[in-house]
Amino acid sequence: MGQKQRKRYGQQEKSTYFCSMRIDVIPYASTIRPDLIQNRHVVVIDVLRASSVMITALANGARAFIPVISVEDAQQKANELSGEEVLLCGERDTKIIDGFHLGNSPQDYTRSRVEGRTLVFTTSNGTHALNRLQQATEIVIGAFLNMNALVERCLEWNEAVLVCAGTNNNFSMDDAMCAALFMDEMGKRKKVELSDMAITLLKAFHNDNGNLAILLKDCYHLNLLKRNGFGGDVDYCLQKGILNVVPEMTNERIIIS
Repeated sequence: MGQKQRKRYGQQEKSTYFCSMRIDVIPYASTIRPDLIQNRHVVVIDVLRASSVMITALANGARAFIPVISVEDAQQKANELSGEEVLLCGERDTKIIDGFHLGNSPQDYTRSRVEGRTLVFTTSNGTHALNRLQQATEIVIGAFLNMNALVERCLEWNEAVLVCAGTNNNFSMDDAMCAALFMDEMGKRKKVELSDMAITLLKAFHNDNGNLAILLKDCYHLNLLKRNGFGGDVDYCLQKGILNVVPEMTNERIIIS
């Protein structure tokens, strides 16, 4: 990136800078390749709604999430965890899976439901992304809900790969604009060097001054959730920086880091 672009996306050097940060973006889950994430620091973003569920539940005292790909995997994993208090959680086609305790609505993950429990979790998009990242050095979970804490958590990194989960193996604007907000906020704190995809998303974000109502008004997945009766979830998930937790994936579990 040329010097003029670097000045646009990063403020002048300050004592708060630890180093510059190189940021790459993977647009949706099926485009994850080992060479793109190997030995890299990764932020997984699935705003609507897996990331928001995990952030909310862990803020409310859940013990851990175990992300799995299929319903059968979830049931098998729950059977293996006989020594823990386990809830089966997840969705298909936006709806709770038959026989599961909880779906993919973050506001259902209240303290009374999840505190101290291990949540085996399968979703259409987010958990597929998480299960393709075994070669990453570090994996954290991001969304609008924890953006302030996420930026602080990642501030000392010198590189990051933002993995957008997408929707059904397609690009999804909600995840992309969350990635853009992360880049915008990080650029206020230190120098950032952006890949072409990252530059494109950040320009789109700036074109509407970061106004999510405008940026996401035609977002397919957002409008699908609204049509299916999850408008309250959408409103909740688009709140910025209201939770101060950053989940981290370690040893196949997602916990508070």
